[in-house]
This record gives sequence, C-alpha cells and structure tokens, in this order.
Amino acid sequence: MSDLAVDPTADPAKIVSGLSALSEREISDLLGGPAGQGVLDEIFRQMRDTFRPEQAQGENALVRFALTGGPGGSTRTYELRIVDGTCALATEPTAGSGAAPADRALTITTDRVRFVRVLTGQASGAKLFLTRKIKIDGDLKFGGKVMSWFGIKQDD
Repeated sequence: MSDLAVDPTADPAKIVSGLSALSEREISDLLGGPAGQGVLDEIFRQMRDTFRPEQAQGENALVRFALTGGPGGSTRTYELRIVDGTCALATEPTAGSGAAPADRALTITTDRVRFVRVLTGQASGAKLFLTRKIKIDGDLKFGGKVMSWFGIKQDD
C-alpha cells in the first residue's frame, strides 16, 4: 500500500472525498486495510446525510446493501430506511428490529470495491448488473431510481 494516493490513517470523511482519484487496485487495498470499514461506514453516513426527500416523493422504502469481500470473506450489511421524508441508517441490522414494514424493499448485493466504483462514477451500475456483478433483489425499476435519492455521484 505504499503507493496509495490517500493516507489510510486519515479521517474517513477525508478519505471518502478522495476515492474518485483512486484506481481499482488502490480502492481494493484501502478497503481491505485497517481503514476500510471506517470508509464504508462514512460513505453510508454521507448517503444518509445527503438524502433528497423531494426525490423520494413520499415513498416508504427499505434499501439494503450487502457488501461482500470484507476481511475473511465477510459480508457487511447496511440499511437505509426511508419513512415520511426522512432517512435512517442501520449497520448490520437484525431481523425483526421492530421497525415498521416498508412499502418497498430492495436488496443490492455486490462487493465493496464495485460499490465504491459505482458511487464514484468509475463504473456503471447498469453494466455491472447486466454482467451479474451487482445483484438486485426486489423491484428493478425501483432499484434504478433509488440511488437518485442521495447526493452522491452517479453514472451519466
């Protein structure tokens, strides 16, 4: 990791802001290192904090991200629950957590490097879906629009 373009010991928010300048290999090294989990946690905090309720237009939804490729082959799950124009984040949610059921539910499964590459505009989510590198469980049309609810970089 000596050629890494960001300092892996830096604040995760600063690392996230520099992700688009990294190569796929550098993203992989970063996410596989000691700062990786903090970087992913910060990405999801930023997604929650940049939620655009006007884009969701009254939807009540549960969007779950299952990110594979963690330490020891682990999967880490994040949930963004959209209710009445607000967005709540849960990390490693448990089944039956007492939350009201969502009108729509969607699970997006991919590895953490591909997820970051899509968010930074380095990869096309649609192409990765067509090549089965991203799996969507739920309404595909809904899945195509849900990412526009967050103030994150999108493919053109």
